[in-house]
Amino acid sequence: MSYSIINDIIFKIVFAKDENKRILMALLNAILGYGGQNAITDITILNPSIDKETVKEKHSILDIKAVDGRGHRYNIEVQLKPAKDYIVRTVYYLSKLFGDQLEAGGRYQDLAMTIGISITDFELINYTPDLHNTFRLLNVKSGAELTDKLELHYIELIKYDKDKPYKEMTKFEKWLYLLKFSELYQDRLSPIPEALKNEEEIVMAIEAYRHAVADNYVKELIDFRRKASIDEASRIEEARRDAEARGEAKGKIEGKIEGKIEGKIEIARQMLHDGVDVNTVIKYSGLPEDEIRKLII
Repeated sequence: MSYSIINDIIFKIVFAKDENKRILMALLNAILGYGGQNAITDITILNPSIDKETVKEKHSILDIKAVDGRGHRYNIEVQLKPAKDYIVRTVYYLSKLFGDQLEAGGRYQDLAMTIGISITDFELINYTPDLHNTFRLLNVKSGAELTDKLELHYIELIKYDKDKPYKEMTKFEKWLYLLKFSELYQDRLSPIPEALKNEEEIVMAIEAYRHAVADNYVKELIDFRRKASIDEASRIEEARRDAEARGEAKGKIEGKIEGKIEGKIEIARQMLHDGVDVNTVIKYSGLPEDEIRKLII
C-alpha cells in the first residue's frame, strides 16, 4: 500500500523529529523564501510527540509547532480533503499560537512574529491561479500593512505544474514536487531525479519518508486513526438507534439527536480528513449523503 508524505501522520514523523530538524528548516526556508542572513538556522519543535492517544482524538490536529532562533513561531499543517471553515480554523490556531506566547506579566512588545503554513491537496482559494498565497493584516483601502506579527501561508498542491522541467524548478518548486509526488519514490528501487538529488535536505526527506512508510508502527497509527474515526461515528449512530428501540418519547429522542448532530458532523469531517471514503462516512455517521457532500465543498 502506498502512503503520501503529506498524510498528516507521516508528515509529522518526517518533519517533526529532532533528528530531522534540518529537513524542517530547509522546507520552511524554501516556502518563506528565506536565505542568507534571514535563513532559519536553528529551530525547536514544540510538539514532536505522536502516539495512539493523540491520533484517536476526533478533534486532533497533527500539526507541527516550532520556534526558530529569532523567536519566530510556526504552525505547519497539511490537509488532504476539503473541509468547511478550514480557513477560519487556521486563523484560530494562528491566533492561539500568537496569544499563548504572552505569559502573566508579559509585555505585548515581546510578542514574536507568528506564521501559519497550510499545505492542502485541494483548491482552497478559487479566485487566483497562484498556488502560494500569503496573508497579513492590511488596511483594506490603502493596502498599508498594520503589522507583520501575523502571517498566513496557503499552499495548494493541486495547482502545481507537474509538467515543468526539472532544470527550471526553483528550490521551492522542488519541495512542492516531492510533497505532491512522494509516492513515486516510496519504493527504494525508484530512482530519485537528479534535480532533487542536488538538494541534500530533499534527499534526507525522501529517506526519512521511506523509513516512515516501512515502519509497521507508523502503518498501525494510520490504520488506528482511520478506525477510531469510524468507531466514533458508529457509537453515535448506535446510541441513536438504542434510544429509538427503548421507545423514548419522540420529542426527547429528537432533542438528544439534535444535541449530537454537531458532534456527528465533526466526526464526519474528521473521517473525510483521514481519507475515509464518502460511502463509509455515510454508513457510520448516520448523516445523509447531501450533508456529507456539504462538508467537502
